[in-house]
Formats: sequence, structure tokens, C-alpha cells
Amino acid sequence: MTGASPKADDALQDTLQRLQSRIGYHFSDRQLLERALTHRSAQKATQSMHMERLEFLGDAVLGLVISQYLHDHYPDRPEGDLSRMRSVLVRKQGLQSVARAWRLARYLCVGEGERIGAARDSVKSPSIVANAVEAVIGAVFEDGGWEVARRLVICAWQAQLADIGDVDARDAKSRLQEWTQARGQGLPDYLLRDLGAGVALRFEAECRVNGTLLGRGAGERKKQAESAAAEQAYRKLTDE
Repeated sequence: MTGASPKADDALQDTLQRLQSRIGYHFSDRQLLERALTHRSAQKATQSMHMERLEFLGDAVLGLVISQYLHDHYPDRPEGDLSRMRSVLVRKQGLQSVARAWRLARYLCVGEGERIGAARDSVKSPSIVANAVEAVIGAVFEDGGWEVARRLVICAWQAQLADIGDVDARDAKSRLQEWTQARGQGLPDYLLRDLGAGVALRFEAECRVNGTLLGRGAGERKKQAESAAAEQAYRKLTDE
């Protein structure tokens, strides 16, 4: 890292070494990894020294790896099923699961406003951590090429891939709507509340079926909040 003292640089090297061991890949160009871990809110971030371009690349690599895997392992599934399965695997929840396994939040360089209190291993926005996973994948692709990146994704998503054939790949709102309509209960109703900018989970949603409140959810985006509320409502109805 340019301008850092030798002692600080050694400490950074040790930190990055631990992360590389955890993800199972060691970089030839360490600066690629540093960039993948730097959010634009960080003091040291510049136009070319933060994760967003690598995130863009990693998103494409992840999508292609997952698409190829599903195409090869589910030869009898129609395109629509494969598309929904891919959506489940590449959505934020899947990325966040990988981030937890990598303990990625503790390695991120973000602005102080993005940390939770004094905690060094917690970031306010789950999206930042999820985006960093894509950035790391992009950095691995840049540093080591397609086959290395493919193996990293398959390894990191191993547990999720093992279960995907049995997962209901419909989104929560569609699943709930199909369930209620099949039983003559009509369409679910959603009430959304915007808590305002600056709140990590900005939106809160309630889901009602036939006027009965069955689910609540929260999220950074409207769709996430409504999906969480729909999921809770669906589980309540099917449990009963």
C-alpha cells in the first residue's frame, strides 16, 4: 500500500494472508484484493481504488459459473427452472452467506459511518458485504483467470448448490400469491413504510391476507421488505 510504513504494510500483509487462506486463493497482485475490499466510502478510496468495477466484473463471472453448473448438472430442467434456480443462488442472501463463511466484513475498508459502533467486524449495510463478495470474485478472475475463479465459486457455493435441486425457486411473493389464490383467498395486500435515508433497513412491510396481518419484514429496498413479509406470511399459513 503506497505511503504506508513498513510495519503497517506488514500488518496489512498478514491480514490479507489470512483472508486468502480462508477463500482458498492467493493473489499474485495484492492490490487487486485491496481494491476488492475497499468501499467508496473509505478515506483512501479514489476513482480507481474501490470495489465497484471489480464488483461489476464479479457479478458477471458469478452468473456465468452458476449458469454453467446448472446447465451441466440439471440436463432435464427447462430454461425457466434453471433461471429461477440461478436467481436463488446469486441473490444477496447467498452472497451474504458466503461473506459470513469468509468472515469478510472484518477485512473491509469502509468509512467510519459504515461501521456499527466501534466493531471492526460489523458493517451497517448487508449490501456492502454482499457486493464485496462479487468484487473478490472479480479480482480472482482478473488475477488468475476463468478456471481459478470458477473453482472458487463452486467451492464457496458448495452447500447452496447441493440443495438447489430441492429448493422452491419461486420468489416469496409469487409463492404466497399462488397459495392464497389456489384456496380462494385472493391476493395478499402489502403495506410499506419508508423510514428514510440513513437507516440500514430503510423499508418495513406488512403482509395481510383477507385483512389478517400474517407477516412483517424489513429491507434496504422495498422489494426486500415485501419479500420478507411474504415469506413470514407463507410460513405461518403453511405451518397452520
